[in-house]
Amino acid sequence: MKKILKRFFLIKIFLVFNISSVHAEELSDYVYWKDQQIAQLEELTWKLVDSVQNMGSKISSVAISNISFGDTLPSSFRKVATARLQQTLTSQKKLKVSVCEACGQIRTNISGSFLKISRGIADDSFRREIAKELSVNGFLDIALFTSKGQLSISLNAYEVKNGEIVFSKIVTGRPPKSGSYIHVFYGKMMVPIKFTSDTSGVTTVEHQARVLGGEKMVRLADDWSLTGGASLLSDDNSNLTDKYEKAITGFLIDGTVGYDLFNFGGDQVAFGLIAGLGMMTVTPFSNPSYFKTGFTISVAEQLTLGYHYLAMLTTDESATASYASIVSIGWKFTGDEFNF
Repeated sequence: MKKILKRFFLIKIFLVFNISSVHAEELSDYVYWKDQQIAQLEELTWKLVDSVQNMGSKISSVAISNISFGDTLPSSFRKVATARLQQTLTSQKKLKVSVCEACGQIRTNISGSFLKISRGIADDSFRREIAKELSVNGFLDIALFTSKGQLSISLNAYEVKNGEIVFSKIVTGRPPKSGSYIHVFYGKMMVPIKFTSDTSGVTTVEHQARVLGGEKMVRLADDWSLTGGASLLSDDNSNLTDKYEKAITGFLIDGTVGYDLFNFGGDQVAFGLIAGLGMMTVTPFSNPSYFKTGFTISVAEQLTLGYHYLAMLTTDESATASYASIVSIGWKFTGDEFNF
């Protein structure tokens, strides 16, 4: 019996170890692919493939002679990008693409009393010699660089005979979305309150409140975000002839998950959906919780227009409100506004 239990225990440890290892690998991959530069590289790689295939009408075979990088790109990215581009381009069938290993090596040549050190394709004779060894008609130079977080890849293909450029192309990725920002907004909340009036009996009145709030957004993925914030409510019912005796004054505290449904105009206009839970601390009700949903339109990446619907989950018995709606205008602060 003890032996059986011991074996069972060892098997359990083995399974837990394997599950943990798999989970760690999945988590590592997730964190790895969250890198904005790597994500842009993946997007651009397939655009690059289309460009290289179009190159076939100009030249039938090339060897990658050089892959260069802008100064701001880290060494970890350079290693990944080099391997990714070489693997993808050399697997193409419409155009023969190989890698010129000798093009990246440092060469020395003694001529008389002079020592000449060179790297890359230094002259016409070396270009023709290497092309003959690799059985290619030309060479391909690739350059990767960034501008304000936006990755671009430049292609230049030139023929062996005289080094003339026969194909040139630049492909550019989408700039990464802001990783986090502070959103400040102002709006108006409408709440249909149902209560018993001394003069009119059971009645429903559309009460209003001014809303001033702020929230912090953290991006989880390219299109998904998590937001938490609070708002101040100030009663705005002085013009109502028939109104509930208590003012709508208090706070809203909630957390939501957002999804960017689509962008257009180069991300100048974006439309997103949100959903989440919150709590309302106001005078007429007993701190009701609510389900929040709605949409937000971002204009010029910072100006926002929003509509949110709050479905009340609990309310006070003396005054009930099944829902509330908020229309707002706001502004996103990413922190770049304060860099001079």
